[in-house]
Amino acid sequence: MTRILVDTPCAPMPQVTANFSEPTYPAWLRTYLDDEQQLIRSLDPFPFDQPSDITGYHSLHQNDYLRLCNHPEVVRARAEAATRVRVDSFSSSVFGGMGAEHASFVAMLRRSLQASEVILTTAGWTANVGLIEAIALADLPIYIDSDAHASLLDGARMSLGRRLLFRHNDPAHLEQRIAIHGSGIVAIDALYSTDGTLADLRRYVSICERHDCTLVLDEAHSFGMFGRNGGGLAVAEGVADKVHFRTLSLSKALGGHGGAIACGATIASSLWSRVRPVIFSSATSAVLAAAHGKALELTMQDRRAAEHTLTMAALLRSRLNANGVDTLGSGSQIISVKLQGTDAARLYWALRERRILTSVFVHPAVPRGISLVRLSVHAQVTEDDVDYIANAIVASLDALERQGICRRSVA
Repeated sequence: MTRILVDTPCAPMPQVTANFSEPTYPAWLRTYLDDEQQLIRSLDPFPFDQPSDITGYHSLHQNDYLRLCNHPEVVRARAEAATRVRVDSFSSSVFGGMGAEHASFVAMLRRSLQASEVILTTAGWTANVGLIEAIALADLPIYIDSDAHASLLDGARMSLGRRLLFRHNDPAHLEQRIAIHGSGIVAIDALYSTDGTLADLRRYVSICERHDCTLVLDEAHSFGMFGRNGGGLAVAEGVADKVHFRTLSLSKALGGHGGAIACGATIASSLWSRVRPVIFSSATSAVLAAAHGKALELTMQDRRAAEHTLTMAALLRSRLNANGVDTLGSGSQIISVKLQGTDAARLYWALRERRILTSVFVHPAVPRGISLVRLSVHAQVTEDDVDYIANAIVASLDALERQGICRRSVA
């Protein structure tokens, strides 16, 4: 019999009341947003309000891949840090906003990432946006994978550089674009959060070396999951010293909140005064830093949780592929099923009825005309769980297609 996972319940969604007078919005703004309103209405409801109590569900909607957020030692480290008397400045990192807990965590990050320096940020988003904006010269080409995280795209928009997309996971197309537009910044994900694919990192490193380009690698979903000491894909591929900048989100494998930029020590001294989210945002709390440090310590000491997670993900992919479900080339703990229109919402509810919680991606996370149901495999998933989940996905897709309300998309 399939074992149903038990997780700590999520906080209930706040109830929004409509008892207040609303401002009158200009007609041009209402018209501009109307297309998005139609999309949201078609999902019914949106945002997807996951159950407040997920006891008894297979929770494949969370990014806490190693289930460290509620690990007893992490909880203890967080609580102990909260009880220590301190004088926090609640200010920017450059104005004394970091203390001993931050310093200890940064030292551990350097060892894990094999990096000379690490700069902490308030989120993975601010790491990418702030870094790209800081290093892009006026009119400099910024080559971005078409499926890269939105924060890399927004960093390019906020910069003085020129944003140039290349086809997803296509180094040859990148090289063609560089031949036309010249040297610049290349921004890619190590592990793409929409489809779970991995970058051909060694090839990108080679291209950047040949064309004198700066490589920015977002390791948000790969950090903790790959490489010695959980250092990520660059460490796993043996090219940590060849990737100019790596960015992290601490809300994935470490189960916390925050971000970081890893780079050379010399260049870091210049970034401190250029990365605007670091200068103009308060540093994350010492309590979070203490929890992050303990989570990373556990990750570095024992890699079995990450290895088990990736093994279960590979098993789930094989089960789905054997039943005709395309897993879009995933090579990681993230597995997605692509559907047409907003049909992923239909599949989401069908799976929820079977006690499986997933994530739904629609525009702007993916191109218009398609949607994704994303599964995030985690360390508590067992082989019995994989069998149940795979069978539920296949049965749900078949049932929805028979009803004519769900159409699988052609990859």
